[in-house]
Amino acid sequence: MHNTDPIATTITGRLTALQASQRLSAWSLIVTFLGDAIVPRGGEVSASTLQSLMQRLGIGHGAVRTALSRLAADGWIERSREGRNSFYRLSADVAETVLSAERRIYAASSLLPAGTPRSLVIAAEALSEATLRTLDGFGALQLAPQVLLCFTHSPDLPPALHLPGATIADAQSLTPGTALFEAMAEARQTREIEELRLAYLPLNAALDQDPSPEDAMALRCLMIHEWRRLALRVLPVPADLLQPDDPEPQTRALVAAIYARLLAPSEAWLDANAATPSGPLPPPDARLGQRFAGL
Repeated sequence: MHNTDPIATTITGRLTALQASQRLSAWSLIVTFLGDAIVPRGGEVSASTLQSLMQRLGIGHGAVRTALSRLAADGWIERSREGRNSFYRLSADVAETVLSAERRIYAASSLLPAGTPRSLVIAAEALSEATLRTLDGFGALQLAPQVLLCFTHSPDLPPALHLPGATIADAQSLTPGTALFEAMAEARQTREIEELRLAYLPLNAALDQDPSPEDAMALRCLMIHEWRRLALRVLPVPADLLQPDDPEPQTRALVAAIYARLLAPSEAWLDANAATPSGPLPPPDARLGQRFAGL
């Protein structure tokens, strides 16, 4: 009887799902690969390395060239040449943003300590787009068009949330109700995170045997590509507000476990296939080993 490779099957299945949902793009996979695998190893890699990995992920050479041109034109990446070979790295501003995002993508937990202070902001009118954009970086939960729950003492709220005519009060004794839990579930991306957990759960058993270095690198890139999009949108909440059916902690633990199993063979692929203008990639920095372990 023919035994299908569960790792290759997972790669194919996830690529199909991403294509169906229109969330598979060459430029985004390239940024994921550079941030996840290349930044910890000097930050620069050859175009041929990118082409090779993207080919395994079903992205043709033409689509990769177009994506690289777009990324360079938009200031996401920088290109250098050495003879006939091209090399790419994330631009300085993007690399700084990627390093900042690592704290959420590879964190051991998305939870705040139990008992974290909380405060309510009740605005006098509907929140402006500028205020809503501030919320994205601050981690406030919008309970209603004019009501915010913030996980900090009220005096520590950013100036953008000290709105004219707003009522601001500490709410440590707030009793959660159905509306709060529903808003929190939406802000914590519970539906999509549970879908991701179920998609990658079968790999737990499959990784009892090591994947090939190429498949390990492809799967690592693909999984982080999917996880990153959700991890950066998950609202951190105090541990005492976490609901029993919240799938995020289990999903994060699963991603961490798979990542740990993929790390050695995928790094071996980089050792054998990735090039810089001066030769092979340098060894990874210390941050790589700290991912999902309290980064």
